[in-house]
Amino acid sequence: MNEIIELTKIDYSYVFISIVTILLGVKIINSIFEWIIEKTGIETKWSLQKKEQESLLIKTSQALTELEKKHNNDMKRSDISDNELRSNIQNLTNLFIDKIIDDWRWEILDFASALSNGRIYNREAFDHIIKIYHKYEEVLKERGLENGLIDESMKFVMEKYREYLEKGVWK
Repeated sequence: MNEIIELTKIDYSYVFISIVTILLGVKIINSIFEWIIEKTGIETKWSLQKKEQESLLIKTSQALTELEKKHNNDMKRSDISDNELRSNIQNLTNLFIDKIIDDWRWEILDFASALSNGRIYNREAFDHIIKIYHKYEEVLKERGLENGLIDESMKFVMEKYREYLEKGVWK
């Protein structure tokens, strides 16, 4: 119990001032030590580690800069490749649509030719050709093209269609 009573008699301001004085003394000694090392050029383990860290940071920064340049170049090449790919896809699409237009045109002209040579078709064949013609016209309109090649053939097909309907060929 005497020890506890003795602790209460301690001058805590004196303890606080002592601790601050010790810390300031350590700081002053450290500053003097750093000043001596700097003036004499002595390299310590701490200074070598600091230089190594700085060197590593510089190398990392340079590597990141190079990676950024490489990334930017790769992105430019990727954009060029994407544009070429889009262009090739557009060219293939145009070729495909042109092929479809030619195939539909040929099918309509062949149907009209066979019809004019006396071949008799059923109603489903006529309906099919009429649907193909409407698709053909729609695609031409979408692409800003003009027909002019099969108008007369379709007029003939429609006349025969009406004639078959009037005569009751397809009951």
